[in-house]
Amino acid sequence: MLAIRPCTAEELFSEPMFGSLVAEYAQESSITGLPPVNPQRELYQMLDRSGCVTAFAAHVGDDLVGFIVALTSINPHYGVKITAIESYFVGAKHRSTGAGMRLLREVEKAAKTNGATAVLVSAPSGGRLAEIMPRVGYHETNRIFFWGLDD
Repeated sequence: MLAIRPCTAEELFSEPMFGSLVAEYAQESSITGLPPVNPQRELYQMLDRSGCVTAFAAHVGDDLVGFIVALTSINPHYGVKITAIESYFVGAKHRSTGAGMRLLREVEKAAKTNGATAVLVSAPSGGRLAEIMPRVGYHETNRIFFWGLDD
């Protein structure tokens, strides 16, 4: 049975399935031109302690099948709190369980509780998430473009 639970960064990193989920995430969602995905455990822990991180884990039984990590802070340009999804992934085998939508809805509730006025989600161009977001109430506002400085 699917369960969504709040968690700390340390709890995510300590999950036995976290490494394989991150590998699947990297294969599917890496940004071409950046180095390989390398989650920074100590940085996540520091952000967790600062109170600006909200994370949830999706489990089927004891197995981690997905996660979402959000950063909430005051946007200096608008002067309001905005929650930005930093990492969001559900393993391919578990996408039909509704885990992704439940993770997103939990972050939305937490964002509202934390005083955020909006949630921003980025999605890989041409990926499944980019197709799904408009169908669940989100609208495209901007596009992100990449220029590698090592080029």
